[in-house]
Amino acid sequence: MKQHVGCILFLFLSWMGVALPAAGKPMEKPSARVRGVWMHPGFFGPDKSIAKEKMQATLDAYAQAGINTLFILVKNTTGHVYFNSEIGQRDNAYDWDFFALFLSEAEKRKMEVHPWFCVFPEIAMLGQVGRHPEWLISNPKREMVAVANPALPAVRAYEKSMILELAQKYAVRWVHLDYIRYPCEPVEPYFSFDRETLRLFKEDTGIDLTTVKNRDTGSIAWNEWLHWNRERVTLFIRELRTGLDAINRKVKISAAVFNDAATARIMVGQDWVTWAQEGLVDMVSPMLYTDRCDHFEKKVRQAMADRRGRVQLCPGIGVGSNSLYQWASPESMIKQIAFCDSINADGVVFFSSYSLDQPFLEKLQGLK
Repeated sequence: MKQHVGCILFLFLSWMGVALPAAGKPMEKPSARVRGVWMHPGFFGPDKSIAKEKMQATLDAYAQAGINTLFILVKNTTGHVYFNSEIGQRDNAYDWDFFALFLSEAEKRKMEVHPWFCVFPEIAMLGQVGRHPEWLISNPKREMVAVANPALPAVRAYEKSMILELAQKYAVRWVHLDYIRYPCEPVEPYFSFDRETLRLFKEDTGIDLTTVKNRDTGSIAWNEWLHWNRERVTLFIRELRTGLDAINRKVKISAAVFNDAATARIMVGQDWVTWAQEGLVDMVSPMLYTDRCDHFEKKVRQAMADRRGRVQLCPGIGVGSNSLYQWASPESMIKQIAFCDSINADGVVFFSSYSLDQPFLEKLQGLK
């Protein structure tokens, strides 16, 4: 009888649109809403003593403003890393363990740390990537872009190895993935047409892409190509999840994702809804950088529906303005936070430490 009642309750809650956790993996609610910020080593500089002083002052100010979660860059888009790595190439300007010091200062203030990897960009072609230029994505004309190709098993293994290396060396509870997708520049979509990728695609699907003339979404073959590339990115997440699960402590995955899930899965192969449904990630942060609160709210509502309660959802709020972007002012930032809280999002993440200056921190202090 209890089993029947449970089934009826499950169906009723689903019909009512109540978010339910993925089967076999209850969602863990954080003890408090996430108030996070994306941060860069360059914000502190390469001089260790100066960097330490700035870390202490910055994190103290953040703590007073209610910030409890720090997303610190440990692999940037050039391919340089900022932790003690035997696999990746460290930034020569930082001849000390930047991440270890940052982690220590954050832990003193009981702040959660997500080491942040820009996964596939390799602009400087460092280390193993420099020795394997065939790992880079190339278009049908064999013109390359400095992004490692997720379709290649060797690329996935290399990028995964650095993340696992950090997770094993440092007592972290999270890793954070950014650029976990195909490039959107110079064009969308930008999948790789190198010979090895086309061979793997033909091996898996039986389709010789070189013979496909109709390359649009009306073509079954072209849709298979879009799907197959999208699955290579998801396969990376699965492989990373398996590797992290083998570590003798729990390490969760958070991901910065594009703001429209339906578009991202087609144009850049980023299927973060599937990642949430399969329990492959534990938190997603759609990057919703705008000063238009109406646009922000529309996208947050959609993201809440897409994730269906299966992962923590912490929208990214872009703060400040520059010559390229007009992001949230202190006033619109507060409105965006309030909206996220009102619909029970799990928190927000601010981009970035460079622009989260005193006017924004003062507004955040007023929320405490």
